[in-house]
Amino acid sequence: MVSRLITPAVVLLLTLLPVAGWAAATPYPPYPGAVPSVAYKVAVDGQPVFVHNFLTYDQFNWMDYASFSMTGKVHVTITLLVSERKILTCNIRPLAYGIPPQISGNTVSFDLDRPRYLVLFFNDEPAFNNTGLMLFAEPYEKNPSKLGDPNVVDIRDYKVDGTGKTVETAKINQAIGEVSARPGGGVLFFPAGVYLTGTVSMKSNVKLYIDAGAVLRGSTRSADYPEPPANVGARPMKALIVFNQVENAGLAGRGAIDMDGYPKLWHDFQPDTSDGRGRDADGKVIDPHGAGIRGYAINDCRNISFQDLLLLRSAYWTVNVFGTENFSTHNIKIVNRKQQYHDDAYDFGSSTHVLIENGFAMTMDDTFAMYGGRPDSRGVVKGIEDLVVRGFVNYTYTSALAIGYGGAPPIKHLRFEDVHFISTHNKFAIWIQLTPAYFTGRGYSAGSKSSNANLDDFRFVNCSFENDGGQIYIDGGELPLTNFVFENCTFHKPSKPSLLMGSHVGPVLFKNVKMNGAAMKNAEQLKRTGVDLSVPVRFEP
Repeated sequence: MVSRLITPAVVLLLTLLPVAGWAAATPYPPYPGAVPSVAYKVAVDGQPVFVHNFLTYDQFNWMDYASFSMTGKVHVTITLLVSERKILTCNIRPLAYGIPPQISGNTVSFDLDRPRYLVLFFNDEPAFNNTGLMLFAEPYEKNPSKLGDPNVVDIRDYKVDGTGKTVETAKINQAIGEVSARPGGGVLFFPAGVYLTGTVSMKSNVKLYIDAGAVLRGSTRSADYPEPPANVGARPMKALIVFNQVENAGLAGRGAIDMDGYPKLWHDFQPDTSDGRGRDADGKVIDPHGAGIRGYAINDCRNISFQDLLLLRSAYWTVNVFGTENFSTHNIKIVNRKQQYHDDAYDFGSSTHVLIENGFAMTMDDTFAMYGGRPDSRGVVKGIEDLVVRGFVNYTYTSALAIGYGGAPPIKHLRFEDVHFISTHNKFAIWIQLTPAYFTGRGYSAGSKSSNANLDDFRFVNCSFENDGGQIYIDGGELPLTNFVFENCTFHKPSKPSLLMGSHVGPVLFKNVKMNGAAMKNAEQLKRTGVDLSVPVRFEP
């Protein structure tokens, strides 16, 4: 009797779902027209995984990427196709994951026992300016949106072009408005295909779901990004996707959003910089007009979430969160080009209750930048409070956490947990600059002064700092920095020395911290590792 209740559909579902103790892997399909890598082949448990060609500087410098979901333990094999040469060295990062490669000829193989975001370098040092492969091994998606669900709307119902040849901004925004108007809102679903758009204006109670094999692609025409109204005293934000005074909304799916932004939409190439002020007399790029088109602007919002997506090639600052409460991302991968500045992964101001969980970022500029003086829609300027980054892999040229260089917001309760800094090639993983001293003689302004940028309760727990760039640079100036803790952290030998200075920096606690393989037990030992130290410190085993 029981066997009769098990329909063929149920049997199929049971075979597709991962079960505890099983090992399973599902490669992600490419979107239509995706360009395959000419440098690598990837297989997981014998299944081929599509590797996307992703150029950075030029055709001689690439950071290709591949994605699949997994459960249990899987076996990964990578074949190097460059000149069909042998692999002599393979560096798998982050080091904290301790994944040993098995090398044979021009192949590398290894096991994964859990989802990981990895950067691999073959016959090359693990540095930002070298080529490599980004491998995104994802957990299986929980409760994905599906066509046929009562609250899910198919974007194809609006007769959009799914080949990427027609800019469909108006139809997409119409669909968002109509989904928002439904009782309780709903999900706007983008199935496999390429969808070209200008500015997408999000509404409350709407989730955009980009399915695997789909890409929402930004137009490369500046005219397709109108300038929205600015909050009182703030600079307007042109962006690909705008959340403005929106609640209970977000972006999700195992597809991609590709802005295709640099250099086409970068500020130095915009029409309104034709007055000659895009560069100074010495050729340094400046931004007098705020004309760069950003990736994702979240202004004065509540309860906004991003989940699972791959966010590619933002033209300008990527995710901008200002005047917002309860913003979160889960399994978000940000991959920008390697030759553009002003492509920060996340920028925050006047926001509270932020969670960035299980993420990845490759950027030329900062990963997390904190700003003060950004008012909300009521003209109120607040600080940043309760910001947590957990389970994150950072691969950037400049800094991972950047605060100040002359001005900063007050920040309270910041926690980085299980965050791994592969590279901060140009500056430091943690760069807090509350005076202009670092830039003396370098042609930079001091930034906007701030008298209330008190920084309190910063905790870095189970973090690892690798050796491409600096690790800690804290110049507190005259402002108070209190309750800073480094706990269970591992510091490898950096390429530049760290610094801790400031008149009102409270004792910095190093708890179970290793530097260059040695446990830190006192200030003199810390100095011998290369830390320029002039603030009080404490140590615990």
